[in-house]
Amino acid sequence: MFYMENQFKNNAIRGPINSWLLRIMSAYMHYKFGDMKKVLFQDHPDTVVEIGSGTGENLRYLRKGTHLIAIEPNEHMHGSLKKTAEKYGISLEIRSLIGEAIDLDDESCEFVVSTLVLCTVKDLDQCLKQVKRILKPSGKFVFIEHVKARENSVLAMIQNLLHRPWHYCFEGCHTNRDIQPFIESAGFSQLEIESYNLYSAIVPIIPQIRGIAFK
Repeated sequence: MFYMENQFKNNAIRGPINSWLLRIMSAYMHYKFGDMKKVLFQDHPDTVVEIGSGTGENLRYLRKGTHLIAIEPNEHMHGSLKKTAEKYGISLEIRSLIGEAIDLDDESCEFVVSTLVLCTVKDLDQCLKQVKRILKPSGKFVFIEHVKARENSVLAMIQNLLHRPWHYCFEGCHTNRDIQPFIESAGFSQLEIESYNLYSAIVPIIPQIRGIAFK
């Protein structure tokens, strides 16, 4: 939701504020997303790549001793991310890169994660190409993302009204981005995807998708 677009990544004002917001929202996000993340992350391998790790919200769902390669361009997140990794016993490797420019080798990863991040990526097609490129033939991409609401709905109206200030304040987040077609056209061999409404206090992100894409 708040992480990745390049021109927002290290803003001296928004960066620290968004890092602080993620920390104070951690318990609420765990309450809303915890059960589904436990299911999606189960049986993960010893090394996990995460696009937009933020302050480490997902580290609690990884086994102790997991090696996490965190693709996180916002340097203001790094301090909290390191503390969270220490708390949960995660071996952390931070790469200050955007999702469109991952420097990992072809077919080098088994498991890539993205949660509430693809809304912020500037070039979503390129980011998904990078994810597919680094996955091993047996690898999978696990995601939870908020998406564009149904046309002419109240939610769509709210997303459109809030888009410009939301985009500015929350590091390039697009409240009304239609993410599902991008994933569907990314060339994955198999896709398991579910659309749903997760009702929460954060109204613009209520319509969501979750699933697994297999290389």
